[in-house]
Amino acid sequence: MSSGKYVKGTKWLGVCSILLVIASVLAIMPVFSAQPQGNVLRVVLISEPRFIDPYWGGWNTGFVAAQIFDSLLQYDVNGNIVPGLAKSYAILPEEGAYVFVLREGVKFHDGKPLTPEDVKFSFEVLIPNYDTFGTEYFANTTVEIINSSAVKIKPGKFLPAIQIPLIASIDCAILPKHLLEGKDYYKSDFIYKPVGTGPFMFKEWVKGSHIILVKNPDYWDKGKPLLDQIIIRIITDASSIVAALQAGELDYVFRGLPYEVYPTLVKNPKLDVIPSLNPPYKLVVQFNCQHPILSNKLVRQAIAYAINKTEIVEKVTLGLAKVTYSFLTERYAPTTNAVVYEYNPAKAEELLDKAGYPRRSDGTRFTLELLLRNEPEEMNVGYMIRDYLSKVGIKVETKVVEFGTWLDLQVKGQYDFNVGKYWIVPFWHYQLFTTKYIGKGAFTNTMFYSNPEVDKLFELWIGETNPEKQKELLMKIDNYLSTDLPWIPIYDIVWLNVKGKYVKGPDIPIGRYVFFDKLSSTYIETTQVSTPTQTPTTTTSPTTTPSPTPTPTPDIMSISAVIIVIIVIGVVVLFLLKKRK
Repeated sequence: MSSGKYVKGTKWLGVCSILLVIASVLAIMPVFSAQPQGNVLRVVLISEPRFIDPYWGGWNTGFVAAQIFDSLLQYDVNGNIVPGLAKSYAILPEEGAYVFVLREGVKFHDGKPLTPEDVKFSFEVLIPNYDTFGTEYFANTTVEIINSSAVKIKPGKFLPAIQIPLIASIDCAILPKHLLEGKDYYKSDFIYKPVGTGPFMFKEWVKGSHIILVKNPDYWDKGKPLLDQIIIRIITDASSIVAALQAGELDYVFRGLPYEVYPTLVKNPKLDVIPSLNPPYKLVVQFNCQHPILSNKLVRQAIAYAINKTEIVEKVTLGLAKVTYSFLTERYAPTTNAVVYEYNPAKAEELLDKAGYPRRSDGTRFTLELLLRNEPEEMNVGYMIRDYLSKVGIKVETKVVEFGTWLDLQVKGQYDFNVGKYWIVPFWHYQLFTTKYIGKGAFTNTMFYSNPEVDKLFELWIGETNPEKQKELLMKIDNYLSTDLPWIPIYDIVWLNVKGKYVKGPDIPIGRYVFFDKLSSTYIETTQVSTPTQTPTTTTSPTTTPSPTPTPTPDIMSISAVIIVIIVIGVVVLFLLKKRK
């Protein structure tokens, strides 16, 4: 071969090699592509987790942990409690215990089998010491191993109305004893490289950028998960999230979008915009019931009549949220006994006069300080409330602080009243409204509210095993609370869930338990996937038709390996050509 031909061949092969190297690099960088990547779901978190832990309680940590870990029970798509790692269970009121029969063949992501020892270790060592609610509701728990597939869990206090919902959440996730025994949980590597039994396995965490989870091929719920991978991007700016959605760089957003973007996103034909009332949160006005003026129930009722909830919903949430009067949600009490306070400034004036606070010469009755955290939605509501109350003679001065200070001032009782968002779950209400939780710290009874009748009803509720009787007790509690008004519920929070139209399955929108729901039945619809069809059935109970598993995309590592082999062959050919020269 001539020198010219050799040089020409070398250049040609060199160019090909470079192109192949570029292709290889591109093949392993699908994270920020503007197109759906096979059966991969790209989700966003507006706040990066400190670690990946089912027990911590943070919404962002919880979303990731929910994909990795399982509990003995779980919530179905309708919010009902159903079997999880346990295929069956029984409540034993006479013993104050629960019996769970475990599924066969469940494995942790490292291949080790799930055993009763893992359940015992989780409930005796981890949950009572590390979980947000477990430290209170599973203290002094003992676990008896009945046989190789059954356990009896006996908490220090038997509280079925609280404990069964917690056992169905990741607050009671079962973790591997063989990896954690003898270790200080929060000083271990486990919370950064977790191993569970859930539908997805931890693969990678690049701080400030993304977390990657991959399909668990040995998941006990056969045929699931339907996704091959979940890529969780960290984007803290709402406008950047909107831009990424519009550009097709994200597949699903469940938190972090302000109401103002709804009109824009709903016009995008490639997106589904889903306003969701799950998870159940309410925006409320919360009172310090030991305040010299606000300790008077008539004053609190007057403030309720002075607030135009409908106008707040229209202006602050674009009409998306739902005006509320109940302290509960329909999930826990289908009907409500709540007292309704319609907007009525005249009634407010009447009650304020009756309470002993007539208008003074300057037209005001008294002055209150409204504590707000520096969150736009809550600040907007607070300013509107300030204006409403000025019309009935109450002067309001606003104080805006960051979240930590907002909590700290409540715990110390150094506030008059505030605006905030609260999770509406009965077992949390137990901590918020019973006398025993006064002075117990943040997210307990920082209203310093006390009503012996409410205390009695809650104590009956926590020990009740019959769901219908639980609802009856909650309705009575609702009536007392809406009369006493330690809170004024303003509206039910609506979360904007936005997904690409190609994202399918019953898991979205999430929020059956805060944001801690699995995406095991979610999938990406492609041209290779047929539309799910309804299977004929004679039963009258609700059914869910399983979604077909989409055709998996080629494995990225396999593609890269093939490309590398081609490059090596090219180098060998170059070497042989040079030798022939």
